[in-house]
Amino acid sequence: MAVVRTVLIIDDNKEDREMISGFLNGDYNIIEPEDSKDAIRVLDANAGIIAAVILDITSDVKSGYGFLHIMKKRKNLSKIPVIITAVTDNDELEINALSMGAGDFIYKPYNLVVLQKRLDNIIRLSENASMAKYLQKDRLTGVYSEEIFCKKVSHMLFENPGLEYCIVYSDMENFGLLKDLFGENAGNNILVYMARVFKHFIGGDELCGRMEADHFILFLKYNKETLNKNLESIVKIINDFPVSMSIRLKFGVYKIDDINMPVQAMCSRAVLAADTIRGRYGQYVAYYDKEIWEKQLYEQEIINCMEEALKEKQFIVYFQPKYDLESERIAGAEALVRWQHPEKGFMSPGEFIPLFEKNGFITELDKYVWDATCGYIENWIKNGYPVVPVSVNVSRTDIYNPDFIEIILGIIHKHHLEPENIHLEITETAYTDNPGQIIDVVKKLKLIGFVIEMDDFGSGYSSLNMLNELPIDILKLDMGFVQGDMKTNSNNILSFIIGLAKWMDYAVVAEGIETEEQIQMLRNMDCNFVQGYYYAQPMPPDEFEAYMLKHNTIGKMDDINIDGLEELKFKKSQGVMLIVDDLVLNRKILSTSFSSYFKVVEKENGADAFEYIKENYKDIDIIMLDLVMPVMDGFTLMKHLGKDERYKHIPVIVTSQAGEKSVRKSFELGAVDFIEKPYNLRIILHRVQNVVMASKK
Repeated sequence: MAVVRTVLIIDDNKEDREMISGFLNGDYNIIEPEDSKDAIRVLDANAGIIAAVILDITSDVKSGYGFLHIMKKRKNLSKIPVIITAVTDNDELEINALSMGAGDFIYKPYNLVVLQKRLDNIIRLSENASMAKYLQKDRLTGVYSEEIFCKKVSHMLFENPGLEYCIVYSDMENFGLLKDLFGENAGNNILVYMARVFKHFIGGDELCGRMEADHFILFLKYNKETLNKNLESIVKIINDFPVSMSIRLKFGVYKIDDINMPVQAMCSRAVLAADTIRGRYGQYVAYYDKEIWEKQLYEQEIINCMEEALKEKQFIVYFQPKYDLESERIAGAEALVRWQHPEKGFMSPGEFIPLFEKNGFITELDKYVWDATCGYIENWIKNGYPVVPVSVNVSRTDIYNPDFIEIILGIIHKHHLEPENIHLEITETAYTDNPGQIIDVVKKLKLIGFVIEMDDFGSGYSSLNMLNELPIDILKLDMGFVQGDMKTNSNNILSFIIGLAKWMDYAVVAEGIETEEQIQMLRNMDCNFVQGYYYAQPMPPDEFEAYMLKHNTIGKMDDINIDGLEELKFKKSQGVMLIVDDLVLNRKILSTSFSSYFKVVEKENGADAFEYIKENYKDIDIIMLDLVMPVMDGFTLMKHLGKDERYKHIPVIVTSQAGEKSVRKSFELGAVDFIEKPYNLRIILHRVQNVVMASKK
């Protein structure tokens, strides 16, 4: 349905007024005030809906000019187009009316069809101009959009080549946290407030724009002393916003020294300056300088040669062992990438990974690392070396790639591996960026059989919420937790997080371990795994292979002795060890440890295990059973087994974290032994040997 616009007709001649009204009625809503004074009142009351004014000045030219003057002065009326009508054929009269803001001029007697056509045109022109102006401004804050800001800056620089200007970029570090704590409306309100503050500090020949989210850009005359004072005042005023948290503002300033540079590039330099002080307490202004420029050049050099480096295999995969804290044996490794540049030499990840994450090349590098890592694992298996799961990094860009799962599976199958051979490390910040996307992807990965590690846990601000929603297997603690002052509250926080993870049945890896004191602290907190320079630094593949062969690895049980006992004489059985545990890592630890002695079958809940037992009970030598599982728990499974004589010959060892009541109940239901998690593999091997030997006597 077409919108019917409203037209105001001011004409002392009643017949003319009624003639126009009658002709336009139906196409327009018509308002007819009594006189020009009444017309101003009507306009004020209906400024938002009146599309145009038809004003006759035949009887009183001076009053008509006065009416135009009033409309031009009032902001709410100045954009409404006016068509002047008059009987006198006078060019000077028309020129004066147009110069005072009239949109068109028609002489009487006029053709009504021509009048309507002129009216249609002037309204359409006005609305198009309003829409163009509307699109120039950010809808929320009313400041210029980034595109219009850049165009206006370019124009002003061209018009004023002798003046010194600067671009100021504003970034609120904790804007995401503010929205999470106080809601979307609070976030919008503070953006509107910030825009008002910025506009207060800019002059008539200066500009304010919004790039996206909480990022504003200013175009200002350059005076460093004045600018610093103003930015200090802005920080104080914005922190007066009524919200119960400190607002952390950072400003990057680029003094314009080349007016021919694209304005977008100028803004990028201001952004680079602001990035240098992110996370620095008490520092809120940074200026683009030679050091930043040199860094920018260096980064561009890296970008220029990154594709060639990948083709020439200049990137090298290093491995850092992960240790089981209880037995102090190698339980896994992390694949890390290094760059051996032919001219720049050995480059650490900190020099190129952040840059690749920005420009998207990280996806190509990740695929390279995944493929290389799987290739090494394939060779270790072929050569009969001890093999442990290797963690590889998955960037947030990978997660957003719709082909990600297909790509990673293709690499796994290419090297004849299983998903459990590699663990996928996903950073916590990937979850905070897009929770829905990562939850969906991780669920699919887990169904396929991948083990999911959450890297740098505790470095973000939504960790507890993430734990509740994201189906992960392992928490990898941010190294800041264990490298801080042991006597501070970080010790209590670390203990709480490890306890929470254990309660949720997650394994915990602590990284960055460098001292014996840290080892003892983590051991007392019942942490599962550690990695760091205390045990081993990252090493190239050949060194890592030698390291694995030399050191005890979970799965390499040939040389284990338990408190002076003779070397275990475990003979390989033709029977099955059934491992029932919903946590993949726990199953893999047992599977790797006992695969030399049994045919190992894994099930992730009691219901699946019971179905397997009903079909294969004659072949099962022993069941390793967790208690807490979905679908059917361990207690329920033991009740089912106890009701059927066919299953009573199968020994059940319960492996779980539980209190005295659970231990007692397990034995009442027929368990032959109870082993608490986390496993001490020396002890569990000995107990399994005793149970199997006893059951076969």
